[in-house]
This record gives sequence, structure tokens and C-alpha cells, in this order.
Amino acid sequence: MKTYSNCKHASQLAMPLALLVIILFTSSCKKTGETLNEDHLSPIETQKNMAASSDVTIAAAVGSGWLAYSPTKKIHLDDENGLQIFDWTSYKSVGSPICADYRSENRTETFRIVNNKSNRSEIRLQNDYSTGSRQFEGYVTFSAPLDDESLMQIFGSTNGATQLMIRGYAADGGSIKGAGQTLATNVYGKEVHINVIHLQEDKGNRIKIYINGVKKADIADNEAVTNYMKYGNYGTLRTGTATVKWRAVKVYRDGTAPN
Repeated sequence: MKTYSNCKHASQLAMPLALLVIILFTSSCKKTGETLNEDHLSPIETQKNMAASSDVTIAAAVGSGWLAYSPTKKIHLDDENGLQIFDWTSYKSVGSPICADYRSENRTETFRIVNNKSNRSEIRLQNDYSTGSRQFEGYVTFSAPLDDESLMQIFGSTNGATQLMIRGYAADGGSIKGAGQTLATNVYGKEVHINVIHLQEDKGNRIKIYINGVKKADIADNEAVTNYMKYGNYGTLRTGTATVKWRAVKVYRDGTAPN
């Protein structure tokens, strides 16, 4: 009986000690876990946290100090009755039969002009601006038979509708032209990375175009007007269905362009 009593007493003493060890261990794990959550986020988690704010500094822009922002989108489609404007949604189409349509899926936007009843399938960004700096970035793809269709515009001009129009052509295996010069050739079916920087008169009075990270055009602005940006597929259909795809389009403001 004495032996049993001693064992029972030892067991009673050991239980609080074990409980104390468990509490200390649990507290230590919890503290470590909290530290990991705060200080050791993965790049994807960090990006998500950054994207939660309205203005986020993004490294993908050309230059420095650019802030990403998300202006409202409007879908512009033309049919035989003229311009049709829709609030942005995942998919819209108009026409009977369909003459132009727009689709958005997995960050890729597809713009089609199907027949001559339409000359437009575009996104109009509600980012009207007359001062400051803006940058458009995205990855564009088009294939035969597309010829002489606008891929991106800076709308607003004292001498016409647009200050800049970047267009796709059939010549030279598929080419991209803008600012009065050829920007790229042999691009049919190939994804092309385009950055367009617009510096209004108060920020440098320039328009700069980069193709796959290389500056291809640098022209004077010289027009004190209010501008906004459009991208997609615009022009008179020449042959077959014209399809343009834009992927991962981003818009930035208030940055500095490279020299």
C-alpha cells in the first residue's frame, strides 16, 4: 500500500509539470506562427496584400514611381445601328447575326469584328486626364487575316479624334505601326508586350512606345487636350474575321518615364 501511495503522489506531481510544458510549447508555437504570418509571406501573398490598396507601386511599368489604378471600363461595340455602349461584364455581344463581340476570361480579353456591319470592339477606359503622366501596359496577339485595325488609342486631339493610334497590319508577316513608324514585324500569332507612356505638357510633353521592353518611338505631345485610352479592335474590316487578344492589361499614373 505504501508503494502504491508513493506512486500515486509522484503521478499527481507530474501532471501539473506536464501541463505546464504543454502550455509553454503551445504558446511558443503560436508566437512563431504569428511571426511567420507577418514577416514571411510568400510573394503571391504579398502581392495580394498590396493589391488590397487602391494605388499600388508596380515594378512591371517602364520607368519609376508608377501607381497602378483601375479606371471603370466601358465596352464599345458597333453594329448596323451605330455605337453600342455597355457596362463592363465578363461577356457582351451585339448584332443579329453577331457582328462584333467581346469576351473576358482569365485576364485575356478577346475582341472580334465578324462582318462589315461593325467596325469596333473596344474597351474605353474612363480615365480622362489633361495633366500628369499615364502608362498603358499589356500583351497583344493578332493573326491573319487581320489588316489595318487599331489595337490601342490615346483618344482626344486638336487635329482629329485621336492623338495616338497603334495599329496591326498584314504586311511583313504581321506588323505593328504607330507614331508614324513601324514598331514591330513578323508578329502574326505572337504575343507582343506593349507599353505606352503619355506625359502631358506639365510632365514632359512626350509620348513613348516600348515593344517587348525596347523603346521604339518617342514623339512630342504638343496638344493641350483631355485624353483617355482605348484598346481592342477598331477599323474597317477588309477580309475575314478580325480577332485581337489583349492579356494582363494594366494602367498606371503619376510616374516618371526613362529618358
